[in-house]
Amino acid sequence: MDEEKLRALISLLDDSDPNVYINISKELSKLSATNIPKLEDIWLESDNPVFQKRLENIIDEIHHNSIIKELIKWKNSPKQDLIDGAILINRSINYHLTTCNVKTTINRVVDEIKPEIRELETNLEKIKILNHFLYFIHNFMVMSPKEETNWGGNISTVLAQKKGNYIITSIIYAGIAQALKIPVTGIQLPNSILLSCESHAADPDSKKTKRSYFYINPIDNGAVLSAMQLELVIKFKKLNNLAQYYKPCNNLNLIRLLIQNQIFTYGRQNNHKYVDILKGLLNVILPNNPKTEK
Repeated sequence: MDEEKLRALISLLDDSDPNVYINISKELSKLSATNIPKLEDIWLESDNPVFQKRLENIIDEIHHNSIIKELIKWKNSPKQDLIDGAILINRSINYHLTTCNVKTTINRVVDEIKPEIRELETNLEKIKILNHFLYFIHNFMVMSPKEETNWGGNISTVLAQKKGNYIITSIIYAGIAQALKIPVTGIQLPNSILLSCESHAADPDSKKTKRSYFYINPIDNGAVLSAMQLELVIKFKKLNNLAQYYKPCNNLNLIRLLIQNQIFTYGRQNNHKYVDILKGLLNVILPNNPKTEK
């Protein structure tokens, strides 16, 4: 849309006829997110509260539509990069999040760990090194469930504070591990933040490598659990001991848990605007939603 048409449409935003506003709003909401800085400048130029509120709503809609498109693209990508997914959820609330700061922090940790694990043969040895760097050198901490904040699941703030809730901690842990080519993912245990990692144990009865796993608790300094210990967790949760609970799941599941947790957090604060935004993202993530990028 050229500048002249954009200005002409925006000038009608405070029209007293609600139908005019509805039509203009629909047209402007189709704009790409690259137009948001320009619209924000126009918002600053005005001292009309009606105009400002309506333009603010349109900016919100443009931003939301852009995030939805990016999330659909992320969902349909083979990689489903965990850090990118967490950044998208963060950006849905924080328009002006500088994603390069998040990436720089993650990449710095990855680069520190990489030479230390290069010569190691087993994933268990690599996990022990990752734990050392994350919890004892960088001093990452998990927030108590009693700590009520609105940033505990926002990856940008969590990395800056080196402290976050149990879900974002699991996402950061798994994201760093995956960047190091360590096969760490979530598991299919309902509402669990425990992670799995292939142990590469050899099967003596086969020429092939048998897939077996150990499990990681990111909120306990990366403590390692055996399958037997995971069975005790399943019993504690009063669930049937199903084989599927021991198997890894895709990154989509952890991002879903993050969104659900954020909905709960902002709902507790009666922040209905953010709850509605996050519910829109959840509708994209849910497995029964076949949305694809248009």
